[in-house]
Formats: sequence, structure tokens, C-alpha cells
Amino acid sequence: MVTATDMAGEAAQELGALVRDFGLKEIRPRIRELEEAGEFPRDLYRQMGELGFFGCCFPEQVGGTDAGYQALAAVAEQLAWAYPPLSAAMNLQAATVPLTIANWGAAELVERYVPGLISGTLLGCNAMTEPDGGSDLLGAMRTRAVRDGDHYVITGSKMWITNANVADVAVVYAKTDPELGHRGVSAFVVPTGTPGFATSRVPCRVLGKLMPTNEVILSEVRVPAANLLGEEGEGFKVAMSAMDYGRLSVAARSVGLAQACLDASVEYANQREAFGQRIGSFQMVKKQIADMACEVSAARALVQDAAARYDEGVIPTRESSIAKYYAGEVCNRAAQATAEIFGGYAFSDELPISTYLNYAKLWQTGEGSANIQAVLIADDALGWKSMDRHRRPSKPGARA
Repeated sequence: MVTATDMAGEAAQELGALVRDFGLKEIRPRIRELEEAGEFPRDLYRQMGELGFFGCCFPEQVGGTDAGYQALAAVAEQLAWAYPPLSAAMNLQAATVPLTIANWGAAELVERYVPGLISGTLLGCNAMTEPDGGSDLLGAMRTRAVRDGDHYVITGSKMWITNANVADVAVVYAKTDPELGHRGVSAFVVPTGTPGFATSRVPCRVLGKLMPTNEVILSEVRVPAANLLGEEGEGFKVAMSAMDYGRLSVAARSVGLAQACLDASVEYANQREAFGQRIGSFQMVKKQIADMACEVSAARALVQDAAARYDEGVIPTRESSIAKYYAGEVCNRAAQATAEIFGGYAFSDELPISTYLNYAKLWQTGEGSANIQAVLIADDALGWKSMDRHRRPSKPGARA
């Protein structure tokens, strides 16, 4: 019997092939041009939006394709394979920002922002991390939101916010009651053109110019109370649901990057000669390539399992965390092995190996560091803290 999950898996494979073709024809040939221009390529994001790459998890009523989370994972993997910097914002356009708005926002917010985000005509950012810390979401949060009639006034700052300088809308987290711990955090939709919302680029040479990261300054930013996501005090739940989406996406991107490392290593090992033979004939190189091949397949299986659970209507917090943790480890090992296989050529600007190294480490850190994932997974396995405790039933209008 063919299940809906099986059909979603087949659709994901078809979409993945389409994205791979797009990457080969539209992205990889333009990498040098994009890097030299150093400007965020809105045109490419509009193209990807028009092709339905960002609408996998949304119904047709809001412009989505309803292809499902396995399709989302396939898109993320193939975009990362094509060029890691461009795939980073895919998470914001296809998952973290629009899904958070769709699942927690009022109908008016969904209608106003979700179609534009998944079509690529609007750009989003997720303003969660603060200057004093990211993993310690509660302890480090200094941003405040104070109720003032029909509005909230938000004051504070955020750090390491991807695409904030080019975004049209932000999901911002702030404390509405500092005395209530995690129950005192709330989440808001904030148009970036609102007076008091300002950004400052954070110099980050190793990530290049195509994945801009920023500090966000919030100086008495007034937003309507209707822009609240969920209820006041539910911001921590909102954040955790956003992290679930983000962890699935970054796990899939890690698989795509690891696959790119494997492909580059195989090609080079078959071409490069030393001591009168191809370096692929050396046992150490064979071992590195064998490890990559096995680990990439295993990581992909974990990602596909988590995505399939989403498509079955389950919110796989545990599975997403496990996939993110393992795929991040695999991606880093693959990038390091690739650099060793390429030797000095790994640091040439003519080749993408140094980019692979940088983004492998970035994705191991983003959406919850490897150490944090290990703690969460262990606490859950030990029975101390269940990963299911912050789950919220899905709302109509989005597949989550």
C-alpha cells in the first residue's frame, strides 16, 4: 500500500532533481560574478520563489505547493550542494519566518506576509540571538516589549541576524515580563521599515558578502498588538517551534554540503596524481572517501526520517535535533577530509573548499550549537527533560 508519506517522498525526489538542475545552470556558473558583486542576489531568490522552492510546507491558498517537509529538506540539501551561502537564507524564506507566522499569527498577518515570503518578493529575518548569548535564550535576553495601549514598544538589540539589512519583515523576540522566566517572553512580527528599527553589518569575512549578518538595534519600535505571535508570554514556545523548523533545514543543508565535499573529493582523487599514481589509490584517501560516503548516507536518512514525521503530522523535535547534531558532525568531518585531500589547493580562491570549511562550522553552530544538541539529546534519552514538552498543536493554514 502506497502511503501519503511515500508519495511525499517521491515528490521530494522530483523537486530535488529540479533544484539540482537549477543549481548547476543558474547558481554555480554565477558564483564568481555574485562574489565579486558582493550584493545580496534578490533576483535569484525571486526565481527560486517562482519555481516553488520556498512554498513546500504551505497550502495553495497562500501560494504554496503543499509538497511537504521531505520536499523542503530536498530543496535545502540541493541548494547547499550548489552554493552554501545562497542556501542559508532559504531557511528564512521557506521555514523559520513564514512557518512561524503561519502557525502563530493572526489571519491578517498570514495574508500580509506569508505569500510574499514564499514567493521571494519579501525577505525575512529571525531576530532571536542577542549580543550576550544565543544558546542562553532566556538568561541573555535584554530586549523588552512594553504594552502601550494597542501597541507594544520594543527596545533592545539583537546580534548575528542573517539578512536583517535586506529583510522586509522580522520575527522579533522580547521579554514582556522579566519576572516570569520563559513565560515572560513574547514574539512579534516587525516590519523592518518601522521607525526605530536599524541594522549594522557585522564584518564577517569568512562567510562572504552573500550571507549578510547584522546587529539589529531596536529603539522604541512601536508595533501593533495584533502583530503578537501567539499569546503574550508564549514567545519561548514560538522560538522552540521555529528552532524545530530551522534544525531540520540546517541538517538538510549540512547533508548537501557534505555531499558537495564528497563529490569534489572523488573528482579530485581521480584526477590528481602523486608518486606516479592517482591519489585515490592511496589507502588513506580511500578511507576518507569511504567514511564520507557512509556518513553522508546515514545523515541523509536521519533528515529524511525527521521530515517524513512532519509529513505524517508529528512535530519531531527529538528527531530534528538528532539529525541536526549528527549531520553537523558529518559535514565538519567531510569538509576537513576534503581539505586534506586537496592539500594546498584547498585554500585557493579558485576552488570552493575554504567556503565548505567555513559553512560546515557555521551550520554546526547555527540553530543550536552541537554542544547544546548533545545536552538536549542526552537529557531526553536519560529521561530528565523530554523534548516534547514545548510542542503545540498545528493550526490550519500550514503544514506544521
